[in-house]
Amino acid sequence: MQRLQVPKNHLMLIAGVVWCLAGAMVCLVGLPLLFRLDPLDPALLPLALVIFLVFYVFVFSRLVRKHTYRVRARTEDRLPFWHFFNASSWAVMAVMMGGGMTLRLSHAVPDWFIAFFYSGLGVALFLCGLRFVGVFARKDVLALGPEVARAD
Repeated sequence: MQRLQVPKNHLMLIAGVVWCLAGAMVCLVGLPLLFRLDPLDPALLPLALVIFLVFYVFVFSRLVRKHTYRVRARTEDRLPFWHFFNASSWAVMAVMMGGGMTLRLSHAVPDWFIAFFYSGLGVALFLCGLRFVGVFARKDVLALGPEVARAD
């Protein structure tokens, strides 16, 4: 088990890499559709921007803070590498991935919806992944002790 543990600050790097990869994969589905459907459609880009803002500001940015504080509050210096998420976040990620694949593969929603929704969601995921990398680079997880940790 010791081999599977990493310094807790490295959990932020792992989270950043995972989130950036997930965001890139979602973008690889959404952006080509967005530009293939009708690059001049005046509605699709603003809709993608709305999805980006909602997920970036109200969901993913809060999760970056929540997971940073949660890891910071841990007293151990090293943790298993999968602890960059807690159990409920792993469950949400599985449901989102499964739901997204089901929607796409079942063709239950039109391509134009996938185009703007996945584009906005993917960019939000990717940028929050970069925020995790920034936490790692600044060593923010190690900067303060657990007594100042709080959850959002």
